Amino acid sequence: MRKLRIVGVDTESSVVECEVPDSGEKFSLPLDDRLRAAARGEFVPGGASGRAPVTGTLRPREIQDRIRHGASPEEVAADAGVSLSRIQGFAVPVLLERSNAADLAKSSHPVLPDGPALDTLADRVGAALDHRGVDPDLISWDAWRDRSGGWVVRTSWPAGLSDDASATWSFVPDSHGGSARALDEEAERILDPSRASALRSVATPPPLPPGPPTIRAVPSPPATPDTPASSATPAGPVTPAMPVTHSVPGSPSAPVSPAGAGPVEAGPASASGGTVPTREGAGNDDDDFLQPTPTEPERRPSRRHPTMPSWEDVLLGVRGKDD
Repeated sequence: MRKLRIVGVDTESSVVECEVPDSGEKFSLPLDDRLRAAARGEFVPGGASGRAPVTGTLRPREIQDRIRHGASPEEVAADAGVSLSRIQGFAVPVLLERSNAADLAKSSHPVLPDGPALDTLADRVGAALDHRGVDPDLISWDAWRDRSGGWVVRTSWPAGLSDDASATWSFVPDSHGGSARALDEEAERILDPSRASALRSVATPPPLPPGPPTIRAVPSPPATPDTPASSATPAGPVTPAMPVTHSVPGSPSAPVSPAGAGPVEAGPASASGGTVPTREGAGNDDDDFLQPTPTEPERRPSRRHPTMPSWEDVLLGVRGKDD
């Protein structure tokens, strides 16, 4: 019996490549349940067919295709209705391929509006998340192929008690490290810090006026011919005149004009022979307009009560003729 040495695994055709160490002659073995069971030391009945589906309704190529496009082995096992151990053998080569693409994407250059950046994608992500206080050891990278065959790279980090935040880019590998373009808003905020500052800014409220608002008085409506003049609203506050009396030694008490009323001049003689005091400036046009039209004093036939003495008589202490 000749010995064989395993050279590799062809994931496309699901076979194991072997060769003879001495001659280099090559052989291939189908990657089926019998081979896996033999590798684990388990007994497989002789009638088992190597080409029967090993995962229920999914074949090995379908399993690898789903994992290559972003599905996890746990999701594929749950959909196929089989145990995870029956999926791991097909998933391991594809998971290594995805991990290698994620490592290459770290060295790619993010594409900005003005062209590719000089620093790498890993540097940009590390600086942005360090500014947010994220532990670098908690950042994880993953990659998978989209339906068009291109690579999609995702970076995840803890952002709360239960949910994780993530940013997604499209990755195109090349000989210079490749390029990465943002596919969501989180990736754009990481690549462009000014965009993140603009999203966090708050509009400044308008300044308040320096004091209470000015209250303007509403003018009173003009008096109509049907409304008496006495009912019109006065233009300003009205202070009732309070009589002020001063005692003059040696003379009887008499009312004196209140303080601030202005100087008093002697007016024309009254009917009793005295003078009537008048206010200074009484000859103005405004005062004449407001004063009633003077009329001739009526002659009284007789005086039945004593006449009020004039101001000069009170101040000089002169008694009347009746006294």
